[in-house]
Amino acid sequence: MEENRSVWKLIGWLKKVKNLEVAAFYQEVPIKGKIELSDVDEKLEQIIWKADRAIIPPLKETRHLYFKHNEEVFILTVIAYDSKEIATSFPTFALDKKLNRAYVRVKTSHENPVFVKIGDLKFSADDISEAGVGIIASKNSVEGIKEGEEYEMSLFIKDEELPAKGVVVYIKDAGSNFVRLGIKFTELKHKTRTKIARYIMDRQREIAKKISLFKS
Repeated sequence: MEENRSVWKLIGWLKKVKNLEVAAFYQEVPIKGKIELSDVDEKLEQIIWKADRAIIPPLKETRHLYFKHNEEVFILTVIAYDSKEIATSFPTFALDKKLNRAYVRVKTSHENPVFVKIGDLKFSADDISEAGVGIIASKNSVEGIKEGEEYEMSLFIKDEELPAKGVVVYIKDAGSNFVRLGIKFTELKHKTRTKIARYIMDRQREIAKKISLFKS
C-alpha cells in the first residue's frame, strides 16, 4: 500500500513538471534527452510522452529510461515507441543505480576486445571502467575463482599486457550455464589506468558515431 502511494505521488509530480530529463544507456554509455508528458493512462498504468530524437536510437538496444527525483533513481520501461511518441510503464525504483556511477563504463567491442587473465585463466571482458571490469563466462571456466577473493591479474588492451589487482565483488547467474563476474580494481598502476581511460574515450567516440548514424 505504501509503495502504491509513493508511485501515485511520483505520478502527480510528473504531471506537474511535464518535462523530464532522462537517460538511455547504449553500450553502457548514457544518452541524455528530455521527454514531455502527454497523457497518463491510469487503467493500463502507462504514460505517453512526446519523444526526444536524441534518445530514440538507444531504444533499439534498451527499453529502460532512467531519471532522478529527490536523489533517488527511477526506471521507465518503454512499451512502444516511434519518432514522435514513447509509451512507458509507471516508474519503478532502479536497482541498478547507473545514473549514480562515479566512473564511466563502456561495453567492450569485438573489433578491439579487452581480455582479463587471472592465473592461468583468460576471459573476454564484457564491460570496463576505471573502477572495475565485468566478465561473462561459462560456469565451468570460473570454478577456481571465488567471490570476495582478491587476485593479481593482467588486462590485455589492444594486445598490450597491463598489470592490475582486483577483488571479485560478485558472481551472478547469467543464464544458459553462464555467470557474470564483477571485479573491482583494488590496485592499478598509472600506465594501466591511463590505458583504460584511453580505451573508454575511444569507445565513447565509436558509440557516439553509431548513434549519429542511427539518427541519419
